[in-house]
Amino acid sequence: MAKHYKEDEWRKGIQNMEPGDKFTTKSRTVTRSELEFFALLGGDYAPQFLSDKAARENGWRTQLLPGLCALNIGYGLLIQAGPIADVIAYMGTTNMKFLAPVYPEDSIRMDIVVTAKKGSEKGWICEYDWTILNQDDVAVSKGHNV
Repeated sequence: MAKHYKEDEWRKGIQNMEPGDKFTTKSRTVTRSELEFFALLGGDYAPQFLSDKAARENGWRTQLLPGLCALNIGYGLLIQAGPIADVIAYMGTTNMKFLAPVYPEDSIRMDIVVTAKKGSEKGWICEYDWTILNQDDVAVSKGHNV
C-alpha cells in the first residue's frame, strides 16, 4: 500500500521508498530579487522576467519567475527535505511542462510520486513523477525524473 510522507513528519531517501509512495516538501516563498538574479545569472533578459510593465503589457499580472528557476527551487526543496539528498547521479527529466505562471511572493512546493525502482551496481535507480504547486494548490509545472 502506497504511503504519503510530508517533510515535517518524516525524512527518508527515495531509495528507501517504494513505487506508489508520495512525498510533499515544505513550501518556499520566491522573492523578486531571486527571480531577477536567476534571470540575469542565466542571461535570460526576457522583459517579462525583469519588468512589471513589460509583463503586464503581455497579459501577466506582474513579473514572471522563469520556469527553470521554479524547477531549480523544487529540486532544492527535495534535497533539503531528504528524498534526493544522497542521489549520486541525475539521469534526466522527461515530459516537463510549465502549466501556470509563478510570480514574486508566490510560495511553491514539490510533490513527488515514486514510479519505479530497480537495483544497479552502484545502488538504486529510482524514477518519480514530480509536480510543483503554488500556495493555491495550482500545479505550475510537472515532469518525470530518473
